[in-house]
Amino acid sequence: MTRSSALFAGSSEEFSGLALSGAIASRLAAEFRRIYGRPSEAEVRSWTNSLSTLARVIEASGIDCGVALELRLPSSSRRIDACLVAHDTDGQPHVVIIELKQWETAAPSMAPDDVVVALQERLHPSVQVSAYADYLKASHSAFTENNYRLSACAYLHNMSAAESESIRGLRYKGSITDAPLFTKGDEEALSDYFLARLSGGKGQDLLPTLIYGCHSPSKKFIDGVAKELNGSPVWTLLDEQRVAFNLVRGYVHQAREANSKAVIVVVGGPGTGKSVIAVHLLVALSKHYRVAHSTASKAFTINLRAIAGRGSDSLFCWNKDFAEPLTEENHLDVLVIDEAHRVRKSSNMRFTARAKRSTLPQTNELMRAARVSVFLLDERQNVRPDEIGNVEAIETAAEEQGLPVIRVDLNAQFRCNGSADYIEWVDRLFSESPEAVGGWASDDYSIEVADTPLALERAVRAEVERGSTGRMVAGFCWTWSDPNPDGSLEPDVQIGSWQRPWNEKSREQRRDNPGASPQPKNHPYTIWATQPKGLSEIGCIYSAQGFEFDCCGVILGNDLIWRPGIGWKANKDASHDPQITRRKHTEESLLALMQHTYRVLMTRGMQRTIVYSTDYETAQFLRSLTKP
Repeated sequence: MTRSSALFAGSSEEFSGLALSGAIASRLAAEFRRIYGRPSEAEVRSWTNSLSTLARVIEASGIDCGVALELRLPSSSRRIDACLVAHDTDGQPHVVIIELKQWETAAPSMAPDDVVVALQERLHPSVQVSAYADYLKASHSAFTENNYRLSACAYLHNMSAAESESIRGLRYKGSITDAPLFTKGDEEALSDYFLARLSGGKGQDLLPTLIYGCHSPSKKFIDGVAKELNGSPVWTLLDEQRVAFNLVRGYVHQAREANSKAVIVVVGGPGTGKSVIAVHLLVALSKHYRVAHSTASKAFTINLRAIAGRGSDSLFCWNKDFAEPLTEENHLDVLVIDEAHRVRKSSNMRFTARAKRSTLPQTNELMRAARVSVFLLDERQNVRPDEIGNVEAIETAAEEQGLPVIRVDLNAQFRCNGSADYIEWVDRLFSESPEAVGGWASDDYSIEVADTPLALERAVRAEVERGSTGRMVAGFCWTWSDPNPDGSLEPDVQIGSWQRPWNEKSREQRRDNPGASPQPKNHPYTIWATQPKGLSEIGCIYSAQGFEFDCCGVILGNDLIWRPGIGWKANKDASHDPQITRRKHTEESLLALMQHTYRVLMTRGMQRTIVYSTDYETAQFLRSLTKP
């Protein structure tokens, strides 16, 4: 049986009774323990304080509504504080979602959509709750299939009107229009807001559709995604791509008709169109099936979300969102796992609560989540020690579950100016052979070695001045500092007198962990890849994977060096990547990770790659392979 996505669901009368008597927190805590594990003291305290205040507003309004607390978003671990549902004045089902905050003060931030609370960056509450609304409208069956209406607001019940003035300014006007902000003293206005949307009552009859709803992409939203993603020839299906696309569609139809499951593996190197297939599957299949797209690549997923716009995080998910405790079996018809080489051993993270920990490998979880799971991968692009995505692991997991596996190989090259020779040359360059790869002699693609980092930078800038796109990337051989208090970046990448900063860290990577990341269009990775200031910053493997540029300048650090008669050698001491430095590695596994990393960086350029190595012998070796 489908389980409720809320920790509490009941009538407004039942909710008010529990909240005003002080019993609601223990009720929620018991349900939280049953599903997720022990809640934090701060969370229990917020339930006690915020929900009693909300209950008084609901009671004063006199509305007869259904109440759902801590409603989990489809295919996500995020939860909404409170949802009210009833009929509106037109007799239509209407849901109001509410973000509750205990903040007493907040200040504007220099970052878009943010405010500063206790010296920490936080999303503006109206931005946060309007994003939840976008997500629900794009993905939840109550809104995509049952046509429930939806409104959103934020209630900062401890903040005075005077204190809230600083976060009501012009820069937040659009977000507050989408999701009004109420503070202490606004209780009558908040009551009127509820009445205007929920006065038709009979809310309990509507609750099951909300709390037992499932992931169901909006057809209107999908059409918008299709328009954004298909407006360029880059997203056109050709040859083997179309074969793979048609094959998946056939197996999805068969699985629905026969109530069966299947696993499809699409294998191809950089630029063979795996992501093009993934996007077309998402658009085409969502018209008739429940489908989601999933990756573990932060830069890649953020790039897709930025292209597709608001609400797209309901379609472009993370692999960990389908962990066993969060996901019912076969709740999707199709799950498209892009960049599947980055599938991890487990969805469990370092701080995952015991009750939330999955007992299944991540590969098995992804197969469990959908009738048809489609894995698109390149076995030489896993760049972290715990990334185990390969054909053998997928086939083993499928065999354990008795599922058939269908494999499709992609060979045609659509990146690097269509030069399959260049991709093959990079593959041979970073092979295990101690023999030097042959020299690059084709005119189909431009690759050259710069004498200095300044020469590399000047070449990239010259391309950009001519109207091309271009960025610099490097191996993770320098410390990656947090931004300074004024937002400036430390020039961490230092080679002689030349120094440049890495691109800005995303928030969850910083030591002070200042909260949720901003919207994809304002994410540091997107800004680095698309805005002019990014040209002066250096991208690493974690920010560059998933992006492509006409011209890419690649700095090889001392973590991977070439020695005649020996070949490539990995140097752990030269790395500043915590995924490398904090783990034990064999010489073979460390070398493979380094080679995979630089293989990815060397294939970001669509027309031209410029390389500089900090190691003299390696630079001489590379120079011997390329034209002057």
